[in-house]
Amino acid sequence: MFKSNKLKKVSNPFKTSSRDKGNEQPKEESHSFSFPFKSSGSKSSDANPSESVPTSKKSTHTSGDSKLFDIRPISVSGLTGKIICMAYDCTQSLLAVATDALEIHLFGQKQIDVTMTLTTGAPIIDLEFVKGIYLVVVDAKDTVTVISLLSKRVLATFFSPSRITCIETDPSVDWLLLGLQSGSIMIYDVDRNQVSDVKIENLQKSYFFPKNKLSPVVSISWNPRDIGTILISYEQVTVTYSLVSGEVIQHFIYELPPYAPGGDFSTGVERARTPKIIQSLYHPNSLHMLTVHEDNSMVFWDVNTGKLIQARTLFDYNIHLTQDGSENPKSTAHAPRIYKVVWVCQKNPEYTYLVVATKPSVPNDTTQGITILDLGGTPLYSVTSYDAMAKYYAHPKQEKLCPLDRQTQCKDFIPIAKSSPYFAGGHNPTCLLILSEDGEIETMLFPSGIITSKASLLPQSLSWARSKTTVCSAVSAPNKLWLGMVSSNTKYDSILQGGVAGKKDLRVQNIRTVLLSGHKNGSVRVWDGAAGDLDDNSVFEVNLARILNRADQLSIEHISFAPDTLELAAATENGDVMLFKYEVNQYFDLQRKNATSDLDLNFSRFSLDGFKDPVIDVRDRSPYNIRQGLMPSTAVHLKKGKVTALENSNIWLCLSIAYQDGTLVLLDRRGPAIIYMDQVRSLTKQQSQYVTCISFAIMQNGEEQYSSILMLCGTNTGELIVNKVLPEQTGRFHVQYGDVIKGNDKGPVLKIESIAKETGYSCDASVIKMQDLAKGIAIPGFIIVTSDSDVRAVKIGKGKVASKSFKYPVACSGLSYVVAYNAKKERKLMSYIMVLLATGDIRALSVPDLKEVMSGHSPTPLNSKFARDSAVLKNGDMFSRTSEYKTVLFSTVIDPNSPQHQTQPEVDSLYNQHLRIPYRPQVNSLQWARGTIMCTTDQLDELLGGPRREPSKYKESEIAKGTLSLKPSEDSKPPGTPQPYKRASRNSGRSSSYGMMKSVSRAVETKLDNLEDQFNDYASAVGQGMNDAMEETGKDFVKGSFGF
Repeated sequence: MFKSNKLKKVSNPFKTSSRDKGNEQPKEESHSFSFPFKSSGSKSSDANPSESVPTSKKSTHTSGDSKLFDIRPISVSGLTGKIICMAYDCTQSLLAVATDALEIHLFGQKQIDVTMTLTTGAPIIDLEFVKGIYLVVVDAKDTVTVISLLSKRVLATFFSPSRITCIETDPSVDWLLLGLQSGSIMIYDVDRNQVSDVKIENLQKSYFFPKNKLSPVVSISWNPRDIGTILISYEQVTVTYSLVSGEVIQHFIYELPPYAPGGDFSTGVERARTPKIIQSLYHPNSLHMLTVHEDNSMVFWDVNTGKLIQARTLFDYNIHLTQDGSENPKSTAHAPRIYKVVWVCQKNPEYTYLVVATKPSVPNDTTQGITILDLGGTPLYSVTSYDAMAKYYAHPKQEKLCPLDRQTQCKDFIPIAKSSPYFAGGHNPTCLLILSEDGEIETMLFPSGIITSKASLLPQSLSWARSKTTVCSAVSAPNKLWLGMVSSNTKYDSILQGGVAGKKDLRVQNIRTVLLSGHKNGSVRVWDGAAGDLDDNSVFEVNLARILNRADQLSIEHISFAPDTLELAAATENGDVMLFKYEVNQYFDLQRKNATSDLDLNFSRFSLDGFKDPVIDVRDRSPYNIRQGLMPSTAVHLKKGKVTALENSNIWLCLSIAYQDGTLVLLDRRGPAIIYMDQVRSLTKQQSQYVTCISFAIMQNGEEQYSSILMLCGTNTGELIVNKVLPEQTGRFHVQYGDVIKGNDKGPVLKIESIAKETGYSCDASVIKMQDLAKGIAIPGFIIVTSDSDVRAVKIGKGKVASKSFKYPVACSGLSYVVAYNAKKERKLMSYIMVLLATGDIRALSVPDLKEVMSGHSPTPLNSKFARDSAVLKNGDMFSRTSEYKTVLFSTVIDPNSPQHQTQPEVDSLYNQHLRIPYRPQVNSLQWARGTIMCTTDQLDELLGGPRREPSKYKESEIAKGTLSLKPSEDSKPPGTPQPYKRASRNSGRSSSYGMMKSVSRAVETKLDNLEDQFNDYASAVGQGMNDAMEETGKDFVKGSFGF
C-alpha cells in the first residue's frame, strides 16, 4: 500500500475467512499434569532471578511451594490525592507540591522524590521556600509549619490568631509576612519560631477609609530592590510601607469617574466607582507597580509619585478616562476573569512581560487561558514622560493569547525561574507550571506560550497528572533490547536539577519491567520501571494529538507494546488506532534544512476524518527533532466505534483490533493492509457481542502434528475464539477459523495465557518461535483463560481441564516464573499463574491444575475503580494502579540465591549547601539620589527581631546564612548559570549604624529632590528622539540654560 509490493496482490482484504462449522464442544475433562523443572542452561530466555527488598507484608502459605513467594514493594510512583498547590526554589532547583491527602512531595533531578505527610488535619493552601533550606506550609486552619530540607523533618509549628489571607517571603531573609483577615500584618521569624514585635495595623481603616467595613490584606509584595519596603494592598487602597520608618510612603487609589468604561465587569458607569483590588505587584525595577482589580482592570502606577500612568484590560486601554454620554459599549458578560498576574523579566530585568491568567466567569464555560504581554525594554524613568509611559503600557510589542483547552478551571500557575530567585520568582523563566482544579499540571514554554507534555521535563511521579492518566499497564521486556533502546535517548532536559539521589538496591535482572501510560491529551509514555537505576531519559513519549491533527477525543483507552519487536499501538476514545515502531526517523531535520517542503507535507496532515481509506500512511508526521525513537507509521480509521481490545503480535507481523460493534480486524503491518475482518456475533455460540481480550500464541492446535500462529480472542460472555493465522505461497497471510470454547462464567475475558505442556513456559508468540515454525515442531499446550470471577485451563479440541473460582472480582492475572533449586542445588524455573483480586488479595496457582499454592495480600490497598489497570509480569512483579495519580510495583517471588538486601534504603538528599543564594538586587543610582535607604538583611533582622534576638536553635540557620552572597562577586552557582542583576555602587561614607540611617532618610530625600527634577529635565532636552517626552517646565529650563 505505502510504496510496498508485498500485499498489492491481495484481492479482497475484507473477505471473511472460511471456518469449520462442524466442530462441537467436547465434554469437560479434568486433568492434572506436572511439569519437570528446566535448568538454567536451557535455551529459554524467560529466566529472571528475583530481587531482594524489604518485605512489607508476609504471604499466607498454603503449600510447600509457598516458600518461593515473598510479597514486597519495589517502587511507588505518583501522588496520593490530587495536587492543590505548588512552589519552586530557583537556587536549589527543587519543586514542592502538596496534595489533598496532606502529602508534600519534594522533587529534584533523576527522579528524586521525598514525601512528607502533615498531621495538622487541615487542607494545605500555600507553600513557600525560605532561604532555600526551609519549606513553609500554610493550611486552612491558619497553621504555619516549617520543614527543613536538610533534615527532612518538621522544625516548628505556629498558629495564627487570625485567618491568613496572603503571605510573602524573600529568598534572602528569614521573615514571613502574614496578611490577616483583620487587615493587620504579622511578621513571623521562620528561623527562630517567634513573632516579631513589629506589627502593621490595618492601614486602609486607619488612614484612608475609616467608615468602610474592615478590609482584609489582599496582597503583599516585597520591594524587589529595597528589602526595607513592602507593597500592601487592601480592597480599596494600595500603599508602599517602609519597615525602616514605620510609615506609609505612598498610596494608590483607583477611582473611576462617571462614564469611564472601566474593566470588563465594570457596572454602573454613570457613577463613580472604586473596583476592589485582588492583587498588586512591582515592576522588577521597583519604579512602577501594577494593581489588578476585580473588574479586570490592570492599573499601572508611578511608585514614587503615586500617579496613575495607564489603566487597561487585556484588550482595551485608557479605560479610566471619561467617555461623555456613553454607556459601557462593551458586551463582556462572558469575558474570562483575571485571577493572577505575574510580572516577569528576561536576564536583563528591564525587559519585562506580564503573564495574565484568566478563568471562566460564568458556569459551564471553559474559556480560559494565559495571555503574555511582551512589554519589551522599559523606557528610562528619568527621561520618559507620563504620556510616553502610558503609550508604552497601552501598546505592548506583542500579545500572545494561549488558550487552555480543558473542562476544569485553572487554579494557579508559577514561573520556573532560571537566573535568580528574586523578582517574585520571575527572573528569566523557562516555562510556566499551570495547575488546574482537578490536580492536573500543564507545562507552558516561555515566552513562546507552547503547551508541552514532554515527560522528561519533570519526574515520573508527576507524569500521572500531566495530563490525567486514562489507562496504564506494564509488560516484561528483554533487558538487553530495552537498554539498547534507552541508550539512544541521551538528551537530558529535566527542569529540576537539585538534590542528590540516595543509593538504592539495584535489581539484577534478565527481564526488564516497562511501564505504559496513556493520557487524556493523547500522550502515550513508555517508562523504565526500575527502582534504583531509573534515569530521566528512560522514557519514550508519543503524542497522538499532533499526528491526528485534532484537539478533542484524544483520550487513550488501549495500549499494546510488543517488547521483542519494539512496536507500539494506541487507541483513542473515538476508535482511531495509531501504530508506532522504534526506528531511525527518516524525517529528522533538526536544522530545518528542508523547511521549504513543509508546505507540501502540511497538505497531507489534515485530520483523518477527510480520508476514505481505512489504513492511512502517517510516516510524514514524524517529529523533525527526534533522530531515533517510536515513529508513527500507520493510522487505522475504520469508524467502527470504540476499541474494546488491541494487541500487537510481537512477531513483526500483525496487529489485531476489536471494536464495540463486534468487528474483529487483523492488520498485516508489513503492507500495511487489512487481511481479515469479521463479526464476532457470527463466530460465537453464546451471543457474544464483542471481543474483550486478544492474545497471539505459537503452539499446536488441537490434534494437529505441527504448531501454528493462533489468534486467541476472549469475548464479553467468556467465550474463547481460536483462529489460525496461516501463510500463503505469495508471502501474505490469511486467517482460518478454528474453534469456539465455551466458558463457565458469563463475564468478560480479561487475560489469555498459553503454556507449553512439557516445559510449563509461555507459548506467547515471539520472533524465535516464529523462526522455528519452519521446522514443523509441535508444541502441545494449554490455554489459561481469566474472566471476571474465575481462571480456567482449557485444551483446544478437548475443552476445560481445570478451573478455579473466586469470591471477589479478578483485577488481573498472568504467568510468572519462579526460581527454585532442586536437591542437587541446580537452579530451576517453575511456572505459576498469579492472580490479583480487586480486594488486593494475591493467589498463586499451579499450572495446569490451578491448585492454590500461595495466598497473600498487596502491600498497598487497591482502588476498585482502577483495579483493572494492573498487570502480572513474567519476572514475578505485579503492577497496580492504586489511585488516580499513583501506581505501585511490587514483587511476589523470592530468589534464595540473591544477596541480602539493605534493611533501610538510603534516602534522597534535597539541600545542597554548596549552592549560594545570589546577591539581592539593589536600587539604582537615581533611586539612591532620591534618598532610598540601603537596608541590609542584617539591619532588617535587627529592626524586626530587636537587638536581643535569640540565636537560632537549628543548625539550618548557620548553614543558610553562610550561603547568602553579601557582595555580587560572591555569587556561586553551577557552571552555565547566569549571574544575577548587579547593584549600583557608590561611595557614601555614611555610618553603618541603623539609627543613623533613619535620620538621614528624609533629609537626603528633601535636599536632593529638586536636584533630581533638574537632572531629569536636562536629560529630556538633550536626549535624541525624546522631544515628545519633555514636559513644559523642562522645556523652559533648558531654553534658559542655553540662552534661547
